[in-house]
Amino acid sequence: MTEFDVIPAHPGTAENRRSAGFWSAPCALVVVSIDTARRGWITEVNAAFCEFLDAPAARLVGQPFDEVVELPPGHAEMLAAVASSGKPRTVAAARCTRSDGRQVRAELRADVVPGSDGVPHDVVIAFEARTDRVIAGNGPLPNSIRVLQDIVEKSPALIYVKDLDGRFVYINDYFGSRFDVWLDEVVGETDYYVFPSDIAHAFSANDKLVRETRRAHEFEEPAPGPHGAYRTVKFPLFDESGQLVAVAGISTEITDLKRAEAAARDARDEAERASRAKSELLSRMSHELRTPLNSILGFGQLLQLQPLGDEARESVDRVISAANHLLALITDVLEQSRIEAGHLLLSPEPVHAVAPLMEAIELLRPLAGQCGVELSCDLHGGLYEFVIADYQRLKQILLNVLGNGIKYNRKDGTVRVSFQRAGDGLLRYLIADTGPGLDEADLDQLFLPFERLAAAGSGTEGTGLGLALSKSLAEAMGGRIGVLRGTDGPGCTFYLDLPATDAPQDAHTIVFGGCGAPTFTVPSFAPTGILYIENDDANVELVRRAFALCSNVTMRIARTGAAGLRDAARERPDVILLDLHLPDTTGEAVLAALRDNPQTRNVPVAILSADATSTQIDRLTAMGAADYITKPVDVADLVRRVHMLRGSTDG
Repeated sequence: MTEFDVIPAHPGTAENRRSAGFWSAPCALVVVSIDTARRGWITEVNAAFCEFLDAPAARLVGQPFDEVVELPPGHAEMLAAVASSGKPRTVAAARCTRSDGRQVRAELRADVVPGSDGVPHDVVIAFEARTDRVIAGNGPLPNSIRVLQDIVEKSPALIYVKDLDGRFVYINDYFGSRFDVWLDEVVGETDYYVFPSDIAHAFSANDKLVRETRRAHEFEEPAPGPHGAYRTVKFPLFDESGQLVAVAGISTEITDLKRAEAAARDARDEAERASRAKSELLSRMSHELRTPLNSILGFGQLLQLQPLGDEARESVDRVISAANHLLALITDVLEQSRIEAGHLLLSPEPVHAVAPLMEAIELLRPLAGQCGVELSCDLHGGLYEFVIADYQRLKQILLNVLGNGIKYNRKDGTVRVSFQRAGDGLLRYLIADTGPGLDEADLDQLFLPFERLAAAGSGTEGTGLGLALSKSLAEAMGGRIGVLRGTDGPGCTFYLDLPATDAPQDAHTIVFGGCGAPTFTVPSFAPTGILYIENDDANVELVRRAFALCSNVTMRIARTGAAGLRDAARERPDVILLDLHLPDTTGEAVLAALRDNPQTRNVPVAILSADATSTQIDRLTAMGAADYITKPVDVADLVRRVHMLRGSTDG
């Protein structure tokens, strides 16, 4: 028999409560009246309760119950719930503070007290003092056990134990408060009593796995309501003989973490969508801008081949220069977008440090002569050095930096290139100029896209992307670029550091050749038939006029994909030029059909397209295109490449 067993089933009226039986009952008793605010007030106590708290009845009666007894979190409404429902409830871990300041733990049971009219009015609470659980003071339990008990009860995690049938044996206070259940309510019940069936089924399946494997497992488990995600560790409990007796679980709420992960996924998806939209926009913009540029540059080049007066030639040259500047801007914007999207393709290999530099210098000599700037090189530090780099990208960086040194220099100025070791296994290119220099405040903005600093109002052509691209390319190749000196006087020195490497075995075959400005010599064709599948009148006329300069070349035009396939099979041309945007189909479909037809399978097909993306070029080449020529076309280059496809030799 426990102390609870001696509580009268219904203490009855107030007069009965003051009887000797109530006052002298061995179990500590308190009668509480619930007011309209659902707060409980102590109206009666017995001697055992006074002794329990070492306080006289006069000090306790009339006090708010929650100021005398501390209930676990989530149980503040317990007394009002008992009074309204008439159902008794038990709390395993109430706290009381004695008059000497010590805190004691008690198990309490609350039941209703019917009034004289038989309707519940008050609540009677019986306390079973846990004198072996004195929280402060000299209790009989070791301190480590008392601490462990406090940890379990105070833990902001769900802690519970189930028997082998999945029935609850224990839940801590946090579990009860989180799901609005009581210990005595759930003991002997399964998950299906507390949770919706789908969630309970998931819990039961996880419990079963622990029982069957007899080892701990970690799960992510759902829960109803706003607290919808928990990380749970479930583990088996064994008795002294090693027999499995129960499954325990500790569940920590991770709802905020899951929400943060979901928010991060949404942000990443949104960023990817924005990046794709940006790439598509830039690709479309590139195509739409390159198409008219094809006519401007193409017909301009054809005019340059004609005998013109000085004034007319100057006008044509200005048109060509402006169009090339716009083309450079479009190319740089696309390049920067590829880098930002992570689509930059590199082919790193051992590169002789001097080879791309000499090519860049040869390409820039006309510009240097036009600006009155001397280009000079001290090759001693790089003549026997190799770096790991993408050859074309390294040349692109050098063209950008050297080009800036020329364009923003003074008349009779110089641009000087030298080499030195930079430490950390790096070889350093040094590009020094005698221009106006850079202010310290400008250095942080120098490598930002579209930032031209003082050059924006100088009248010097530029896109504002060259240095930004150079920085991205250098870093992608494991290097770095910056300004070594840019203050206190004219001139500045850029540096480019790249990883140095040993010379490859075939280093002796490297030849430093010049790359002078290209000149157009019309090649001599063997009798050649060209089929051009294109519906744009300006593009058709440009290509027709370009090949009109060549002897022995005949051209046939097909305005649709269907007409092109028919003419290709019937005419058996020597070369096919194919646009990708046709009124009845796509250029890709036409290419595939040409490759599938035995009559046209071996005819070389060159794509002419304004889509200059590497992805598109690689895809069409893999499909069987013999060449991919991007618009705007260089007339001389177009003729040379078709001549190579034809396999003829110059006369």
